[in-house]
Amino acid sequence: MANLTLSEKLDGNRLILKIGGELDAKTAPDLKLKLELAVNNGVNLIVCDCTLLTYIASAGIGVLNAMQKFLKEKSGEIVFCHLKKEVKDTMELMYFTKKVKIFGNLEEALAGI
Repeated sequence: MANLTLSEKLDGNRLILKIGGELDAKTAPDLKLKLELAVNNGVNLIVCDCTLLTYIASAGIGVLNAMQKFLKEKSGEIVFCHLKKEVKDTMELMYFTKKVKIFGNLEEALAGI
């Protein structure tokens, strides 16, 4: 059974979201809800810290892609850091890495947005 953990730290209009576990068709709606709630509350810069993310499926990438498009229209941005090889490979396979910035660590990600 897939599980997903989300922990957030709000810093003004910037959200640092730690994503852990598996992001697939079963858990993607939870992430979508969390991201939409944040954006509705004024967040337009999101850093996804994927240190604990072990798996991502196309449904998860779909949610992230939709959020990336939405934020771009609002002059916002979603970026990623600490991607495991398996997660990054899946994102590359779906050309998602061509649309977003990926950083090695949280400090670089925060400096890059």
